[in-house]
Amino acid sequence: MRKLLALAFLAGLLASAGCSSHDTASNPLSGTQGTVRLQMTDAPGPFDAVNLVVNQVAIHRGLPDSREQDGAADSTSGWEILRNQPATYDLMKLRNGVFATLAQAMVPAGHYTQIRLKLGAGSNVVVDGVPFPLTVPSGMQSGYKLVGGFDVPANGLLDLGLDFDAARSIHQTGNGKYLLKPTCRVMPFSTAGTIAGHILPESVPASVYAIVGADTVASGLPGSGGVFRLTPLGAGAYTVAIHPTAPYRDTSLAGIIVSPQQTTDLGDIQLPMMPD
Repeated sequence: MRKLLALAFLAGLLASAGCSSHDTASNPLSGTQGTVRLQMTDAPGPFDAVNLVVNQVAIHRGLPDSREQDGAADSTSGWEILRNQPATYDLMKLRNGVFATLAQAMVPAGHYTQIRLKLGAGSNVVVDGVPFPLTVPSGMQSGYKLVGGFDVPANGLLDLGLDFDAARSIHQTGNGKYLLKPTCRVMPFSTAGTIAGHILPESVPASVYAIVGADTVASGLPGSGGVFRLTPLGAGAYTVAIHPTAPYRDTSLAGIIVSPQQTTDLGDIQLPMMPD
């Protein structure tokens, strides 16, 4: 099971660069500003496409006197709007270490407690070439909220990586409808690292997982030429598990160390054949 940063939210599909705007609440922070940038990637899912329409993204300011704990924000005050224009994203194109810069905006520097995403009409999922409407309960009204604190530095940049999991987020109901219940990890790039490698033979379909204990933290599919990238990952030790199709057997590499802002390159990984 993935370790998730508390959610009811698909985090992070913002549109390209925009300016922040303020709601009617007064700004409790200093007048100094900083920049927030959000970049999005996706784990594999059994879909041809996942097209999401995003109408608005905002972040919630924390109170300086600690009266408000992370996630205790109300629904109307203290929000900085990062993007207020609709945009559509196909999550299936954001794989294997490919990120889209979804928003970049200046906001008052200081502590923030939530990210809020409002989705729009027209989102869909494509399965075996057939598009189906994607139902997003409450995502169009109150929006999905990612709860958890983060700090925007004065005159600096907070660069956040958002790792969406389409396979865990989209559910088919008994009557054939598709529902979106977003699952996403969020991590500052300043504390995140990457595991990369090259699977041989290059033509073998395989799934790759970064595991800590019993938790699958990230997963991916090798791209062209058998190359894979698992990111963003927190610093620490991981087991990299590779599950290829027959006639090759599963392979695990333990004790793979990830450091912040570094890529741990595993080089060529020769998959062993199944015994006769």
